[in-house]
Amino acid sequence: MKTGFKDLDNNIKIKNGELIVIASRPSMGKTTFALNILSHIALEEKRGVIFFSLEDSEENINKKLIISNSMIEKEKFDLYEQFKKENLKNPNLSEEDLDRITYGMELLKDAPIYLSTEAPLSIDDICEKSKKMKLEKNIEAIIIDYIQLIKFDKKKLLSRDNEITEILKQLKLLAQELDISIIVTSELSRASEERNNPKPIIEDFSSSKNGITKYADKILFLYRDLDYKENRKSNIAELIVAKNNEGNIDTIRLGWLPEYCKFGNTIVLKEEKNG
Repeated sequence: MKTGFKDLDNNIKIKNGELIVIASRPSMGKTTFALNILSHIALEEKRGVIFFSLEDSEENINKKLIISNSMIEKEKFDLYEQFKKENLKNPNLSEEDLDRITYGMELLKDAPIYLSTEAPLSIDDICEKSKKMKLEKNIEAIIIDYIQLIKFDKKKLLSRDNEITEILKQLKLLAQELDISIIVTSELSRASEERNNPKPIIEDFSSSKNGITKYADKILFLYRDLDYKENRKSNIAELIVAKNNEGNIDTIRLGWLPEYCKFGNTIVLKEEKNG
């Protein structure tokens, strides 16, 4: 299974039974990145994917998928939705814009994408629904956004860090049981922002790092430089492959296209080899 990002796919191979963690500080684009991977798996590889969103609505997720796959600017799609809601005939968009939107909608119409936006959800809920979807729709991948929002059985009286470790363990076991890939996003602690070099490292998982390094087969960090003068993040992103059981440890540069809810391929910055 591939992600659709050429340089990343040259470095990692996503296999059935694996748990992959995509982590960053807030507002780096990890949800967008996860949705871009979902689009490739479902639309290019024709594999069923269930996407658990624990903080966004189905409407917003569909909107992001249409924008990224039709390559229509977000503000143009917002204009289209506004005119549609007000039942106006001319949304003041070009024929090409309207064709792009129609194309994006048609593309997703019969795609094997299954969204679950009920919240809150426990790890037991996720496992139960995933097993059901495997039987009914033969899903081949699960994407969860994001791990810190997954609930746990409070009767077990564990610390939150131990709960996260137990959740990771159950996700890894679920991937193996269903023989599918599971991708989960995660937020990092503020520790990186207090260092001279703010690029994320394993220790930024805070006290849950032991569980993540133990159960995750691959760990990817998403990072964009913050321009403090302009108070905005760079449109060049770095995807840091921090753990890769069977491949290279590299830093991959991606283009960040927020107006299209999308990341794009750029180049690889090779740092070191692992195995």
